[in-house]
Amino acid sequence: MEVNFKYNFRGYFRFYYSILGNKIYLFLLLNVLVGLLDGIGLALIVPLFSSLFGAGNEGLLNTGKMHYIANLLSGAGIPLTITNTIFVVILVFSIKGLLRFLQMRYSSRIRFLFIRELRVQLLYLLNNLSYTGFLKLNAGKIQNALTTEISGLYYTLTAYLSTLQCVGILITYFTLACITNLQFAIIVLVFGATSNLLYRKLFSKTQKISANVSKESDTFISYLIQSITHYRYLKATNYFKRYFGKLKKVIEEIEQLNFRMGFFSALSEGIKEPVAIVMITLVLGLQFYLFPGSDKNAILVCLLLFYRSLAQLGQLQTSWQFFAQNTGSIRSVTGLIRDVQQSKEPAPKDLSELSEVGEIRLSEVSVAYTGRAILEAINLNIPRHRTVAFVGESGSGKTTLAHVIIGLIAPTTGSVSIGSRPIGAISLDAYRDKIGYIAQDPVVFSDTIFNNVTFFDDPTPENQQRFQKAVQQASLDGFIDSLPEKEHTQVGDNGIYISGGQKQRLSIARELYKNVEVLVLDEATSALDSATENIVQKSLELLHGHCTIIIIAHRLATIKMADTIFLIRNKTVAAQGSFDALKESSEDFRQMIAAQRF
Repeated sequence: MEVNFKYNFRGYFRFYYSILGNKIYLFLLLNVLVGLLDGIGLALIVPLFSSLFGAGNEGLLNTGKMHYIANLLSGAGIPLTITNTIFVVILVFSIKGLLRFLQMRYSSRIRFLFIRELRVQLLYLLNNLSYTGFLKLNAGKIQNALTTEISGLYYTLTAYLSTLQCVGILITYFTLACITNLQFAIIVLVFGATSNLLYRKLFSKTQKISANVSKESDTFISYLIQSITHYRYLKATNYFKRYFGKLKKVIEEIEQLNFRMGFFSALSEGIKEPVAIVMITLVLGLQFYLFPGSDKNAILVCLLLFYRSLAQLGQLQTSWQFFAQNTGSIRSVTGLIRDVQQSKEPAPKDLSELSEVGEIRLSEVSVAYTGRAILEAINLNIPRHRTVAFVGESGSGKTTLAHVIIGLIAPTTGSVSIGSRPIGAISLDAYRDKIGYIAQDPVVFSDTIFNNVTFFDDPTPENQQRFQKAVQQASLDGFIDSLPEKEHTQVGDNGIYISGGQKQRLSIARELYKNVEVLVLDEATSALDSATENIVQKSLELLHGHCTIIIIAHRLATIKMADTIFLIRNKTVAAQGSFDALKESSEDFRQMIAAQRF
């Protein structure tokens, strides 16, 4: 997909062509053929009427240089009679109608293919976006681009294709007018080009306003997402009224821009007909003043072509005005694509299958954000199927360390090895297929328990059996059996219909169903009461020795069963060992135990 282009007519064509390919040329060809047949039909009608109300067949089809059509018919063995000409006119407009049908049908297909391809490409790019790259992006911009701006892009394509259609027909009309009467056609062209300068100024202003509308829409969506995410807090503290003021201000700015854009659109539409009438008057007056002996039939054909051209020109201006109103969508979406492309994950050097996750080893790993050190010189080994824990003060880098291990963040310096290979030499997709992740705020989808655990797998007998095993291991089976609809129970948006402990066990069951080899629990039990925490703890004990478990915790009671505990202090590993060993050897660890009184 081409996104590095200039924002002009040719640049937009490059963008659309990069998605649609040669289909856009076929669309243009159909437009030219429609215009050509329409022009030929008009050229046939004028001399036909002259013959019907004049002196019979004399001069029929000899208007200007339209004798080429007469020569063509004569060569095909068709006598130049009024009757035959009428049938030719009917045939020409019938073929034109068929081509018009094909052109409009093909236009609809092009728009369908465009939107489908664009959305697929965007999702593909997001799938390949690195986690650090995602953190740099504005959530409002992503959501706005994938919803509102995609629709705006659809409108730009519709308007752009309509503009191309008008351009193609106008070129055809002008060519036919030149064949009929060159002087008249040139006069029309000069006046048409002069009037276009006025519209270009209006279009330029509209495009700038459209770009500002898209920027403000990104901001509005970002604020809106935050208001929905934090609604409970905003409502409980009555801060929503103040936050509402922030949203209202952005809405007013967006609508003020839309009002200005509507003004220029109305101005463009309002001056269209007066300009057209002035042009017709001036063109006819100039033609008969400069060339008084002109062929009136030829002038009449040109005038009909000119009249049809004005209709197409009006449609072109309307289409291009509508296109200009939505060009901000092109800037927004292509800007997002450029940002995502710059932050995509590196391609693995070795795509061989990752059969299992062996020992995980970190050597001299350091991580820094915007020049600020988060971790420094981390050295640790995590043997396969062992349980380890990271403890330390808030902000010590425990979660960042876990993110480095599972490949979400690349170390600034140092190396990470999975088994015998560096993490950069394996497929991260294959590695993450073997990883389960449970955070303090569990991820629960607005769907059934079964779909949450199986992640939307089909309810085959094999998957049903895996589901039952996973919920038993997560101590969730008793709760499910107590529900009237069992595993088909809806849990609501973000699991609003179930408790915190049930959501956490649901998350654990999902990772067990996945049959992970590495399970990361990032403060997974910190928000649970003691009874629920004990249930989750028993679930983890059942997994001990069956997969590699990485626990990040403040509450030390949850990590007593860990094989190795790493104490993170001053951005590095200050001490490591079993719970009892650290209790004996580390003063910092003893202080943590004393502070929690257990």
